[in-house]
Amino acid sequence: MSRFINWKNDWFSGNFQLFVDGAQRGMIRFSTWRSDAESMFEDKNYQFVNEGFWQSRTKVIDRKTNEVVAIITYDSWKSKAVISLNTGEQYEWKSTGIWKTQFTVSNYKDAHIMYSANSNSGAISSDTDNELLIVAGLFIKQIYNKRVAVLIACLIPVITASVNRH
Repeated sequence: MSRFINWKNDWFSGNFQLFVDGAQRGMIRFSTWRSDAESMFEDKNYQFVNEGFWQSRTKVIDRKTNEVVAIITYDSWKSKAVISLNTGEQYEWKSTGIWKTQFTVSNYKDAHIMYSANSNSGAISSDTDNELLIVAGLFIKQIYNKRVAVLIACLIPVITASVNRH
């Protein structure tokens, strides 16, 4: 069964709104000063809690049961992540477009979610009903976007100082 979901992103806050057939059916809201987030989609409610100095892992907690239902592990050198469900299943998140405007979540068997993005909106095509995987894909996208923003913010003073020396 294919699902089609549209999303909008507030560039400043990083928050997402999820739409099915034109009606808002979910959201992802990020903490103000951290990369932790809370999501609601359909009847599921998850909290994403980052761990580690470089935020190399994220615990996904089902808000109804307070159970850790997944761990997301990030590859710091590539735009890839692994979503490990507490059932033992694993799914790979990876960027597929040259401009980082397309990405997928897949187990390479029976679950495949494709995301496309432009400046502040996009679309999701999913052949699974797993709400956790659908929102986790957008969460991971935002984590990598924040990493790029931090890298740029750190490099600008270095570049400016080296240009001003000469």
